[in-house]
Amino acid sequence: MSSVAGVLDASHLARLLTARFGIGLASEVRQRNNIATPCVRATDLTSPNGFVVQVVTGWRSVEAAFIPDNFAGELIWSMGQADQAARMAFAMAAEGFSNIGARLALRINETPVADFTHLPTEPWQKFDLKVVRMSEATTLGGDAVVKDACEVAATCLALVLALLPLEEDHADSVPLFESGLPEGAKSRVEVNKYERSPVNRAACIARYGAFCNVCGFNFASVYGDLGEGYIEVHHLIPVSKMDGGYIVDPMVDLIPLCSNCHSIVHRKDPPLSLDALRALLERERVRKAT
Repeated sequence: MSSVAGVLDASHLARLLTARFGIGLASEVRQRNNIATPCVRATDLTSPNGFVVQVVTGWRSVEAAFIPDNFAGELIWSMGQADQAARMAFAMAAEGFSNIGARLALRINETPVADFTHLPTEPWQKFDLKVVRMSEATTLGGDAVVKDACEVAATCLALVLALLPLEEDHADSVPLFESGLPEGAKSRVEVNKYERSPVNRAACIARYGAFCNVCGFNFASVYGDLGEGYIEVHHLIPVSKMDGGYIVDPMVDLIPLCSNCHSIVHRKDPPLSLDALRALLERERVRKAT
């Protein structure tokens, strides 16, 4: 690793990204220019047919790169076969990440791609993606390095996942709470794969942070390592109001909330607005103080 090798631990990075994406991720360590570097791998895509995201810290930058396995040709080909909705989701995520400081460099079949809204339609043999964030983290200490490394790795992983034909296990999906149900009832609402996408979850958290954007609750501050990076994500447009063709903009349509605030907004039909919930909390704070 870099001079901060002891800080940027691969297993720690994998745990943070698992919490952010809600999918299984494993850690690896690989050599780059004779330096050990941390990597993460989606556990469903095993070697030698998958890929890793490799993270390298520099003096004033942190970089994440897509590194395909030796026999990942079929995987890359399948990414090139992504449908228009997936390509739109990729472009939307790329724009969102770029707007919050990520520099993206993409080459497909050795040709640089500048316009992410028009990915090549011919068969893909090669896919090279790098994400760079300018950073002073190495001068600020361990926590800053880990934070920036997590951000660039999350960006790279999210963009790759946006194009993958991932299988979705409805039985293991997180239940979505819908208003209008009997007290205490839960409903696993069927929505399209882009609403459930770990890409959207990761992009939302990258934009707003892994804490409640109403009350400020941070799971890590209460539960330590087990809660680090964890937060729920709320749809500002109720899932029941979306039609089958709706494509979620994770930077606009989603917001991180703690479990309590998330449950309370869905106590009303339609759900409470975030401003209404903030006003409710403030009224209660004033009432208890008097």
